[in-house]
Amino acid sequence: MAEVLLLNMPFVSLARPAIGISLLKARMSEEGLGCTIGYGSLFFAEWVGSPAYELLLSRISPAMFAGDWLFSQWLYPDRDHAVYLATLRHQLGDTGAADFETVMGIRDQIGPFLEACLEQFRVAAFDIVGFTSTFEQNLASLALARLIKTRYPQKTIVFGGGNCEGVMGLELHSRFPWVDYVCSGESDNTFPVLVKQLGAGRMPDGIAGVIHRRGGASSLAAAPDRVHDMDRLPDPDYDDYFSALRSSSLRPQITPSLLIESARGCWWGAKAHCTFCGLNGSTMAFRAKSATRVFGELERQKARYGIGRFLAVDNIMSHQYFRDLLPMLKERNPGVSLFYEIKSNLKRDQVELLRDAGVLALQPGIESLSSHVLKLMRKGVTAIQNVQLLRFCREYGIEIAWNLLYGFPGETMEDYTATSSVIAAITHLKPPGMTAPIRLDRFSPNYDEAESFGLAEIRPFSMYASVYPFPTESVANLAYFFEYKYADGRDPKRYIQPVIEQVQEWKSHTGDLIKRYSTDPELMLEDTRTPGSPRYYPFNGIQRQIYDFCDEIQSSSGIAEFAATRGAAPASVDPFLEQLVSERLMLREGSQYLSLAVDCDRRRVPTGAAEVATF
Repeated sequence: MAEVLLLNMPFVSLARPAIGISLLKARMSEEGLGCTIGYGSLFFAEWVGSPAYELLLSRISPAMFAGDWLFSQWLYPDRDHAVYLATLRHQLGDTGAADFETVMGIRDQIGPFLEACLEQFRVAAFDIVGFTSTFEQNLASLALARLIKTRYPQKTIVFGGGNCEGVMGLELHSRFPWVDYVCSGESDNTFPVLVKQLGAGRMPDGIAGVIHRRGGASSLAAAPDRVHDMDRLPDPDYDDYFSALRSSSLRPQITPSLLIESARGCWWGAKAHCTFCGLNGSTMAFRAKSATRVFGELERQKARYGIGRFLAVDNIMSHQYFRDLLPMLKERNPGVSLFYEIKSNLKRDQVELLRDAGVLALQPGIESLSSHVLKLMRKGVTAIQNVQLLRFCREYGIEIAWNLLYGFPGETMEDYTATSSVIAAITHLKPPGMTAPIRLDRFSPNYDEAESFGLAEIRPFSMYASVYPFPTESVANLAYFFEYKYADGRDPKRYIQPVIEQVQEWKSHTGDLIKRYSTDPELMLEDTRTPGSPRYYPFNGIQRQIYDFCDEIQSSSGIAEFAATRGAAPASVDPFLEQLVSERLMLREGSQYLSLAVDCDRRRVPTGAAEVATF
């Protein structure tokens, strides 16, 4: 029987176990196969120190691929790295000298670290060594894989993960001869088959999604298989992660969260694929676990690991969960908190249900405050709906993560003039984490249909050339991120800079716009958004009723009808609405209106909920 070691190499978060290989371990157990998981990421953070690890993970690598480069220069020591180092020094700037020296200090530690991994993870004891590789895990995994193959030629090396999807997996297998097999796509069912066939001494030809060598060429016999019944998947086995964490010197610095997968694919993407999204390359079809299955997994994992903080890895929450899972969580209250990605067009009662169910952190994919830009993205929401969700989350105490993206072909300067006006009215709500140009990702419509979207001169992100010593075509097959130009020659920086500066001011803003119901029937709005100039707006009678009616988005005709049923003269409604909009107490988009003041009395956390998981 073949013994399997699965490795999770740098660079990934230290506070989360690896769900993909943890699922594989559980599947292997179901099939009676032995499997151990090694956390090379945690070991490397211990090796270089957590500050250096976090520097590479969060501050340098996203733009410079510094982590991949460090392992690449070990793999290819004879390459001239002067250009990369000059670029890195320039990117870090005058204030980044210490960071540059940190990277240089790590450079000499890569070889000893890889050697130490052989003993740390008892590589000699295993027949098959598998690597999970997503984003910036490729070079660390390839470097250790080559060392293992050099020392133990009889070991079988297998790669899988996001970096092995489609043509990337074929190119990886072709370019790195020490990689024996690559699992492309979902491998829950096919990896155990591969292990069984290898253990029986048979060539694993014809296994769906498994890339192998035939006549010296890399071959994919059949398209990747998919999991159709999500309820049949086992609970991820995180035992190895917590064992490694307990013995780690970094344990006091890490607050772990558990990952849960309740769905795969994207129901919205299957209908209207967001133009910039490169997720779900070959697995867009949406499949979700049943409510009882998810609830049971949450209870079991919490009891097993003593942690109630969960991060859902789903690309989007199932609609059905508003009818079954969330009410179940609210009613039974298992004492967990959850993070979910979700579509932003939510009603108040849905946000309240999320909060009461313990979903205390969201990434709703807001991405813009311009309805025209959102339409270009195919988001299926409007700017006023995004603002409504920001306010609802503020009122219910739900953490929200979002970014403001720009640079979509077809956007106009007027889109960002309008965006600026919206921002000026909502500085009391959560600002974006960052304002950034769109990234061109493999598998996104922007990449697959670049010419029709007005994108030209598509080429791999320039830093890939510092990592892979291959011809441009080969690098392009390995790459996930790409650079581009606009066919119409536009430069988004010409019109976006004022908004970028406005967002920076927004992040330091301390003012507020809140409701006060201190007396009945009066509603008092307290506006401290302008520093040093607080303003107070008392509303009584129909004015208060209209403002409260627009707590959720309402149309002008709906407001007029509402006011008429309460005896208000139609001629008095429009001037009042115009006053609210001009004072930035209400947002108007077309014929729709939304009150902006926050009702702080709604905020509460469900009893027994765990501390919210970190994004």
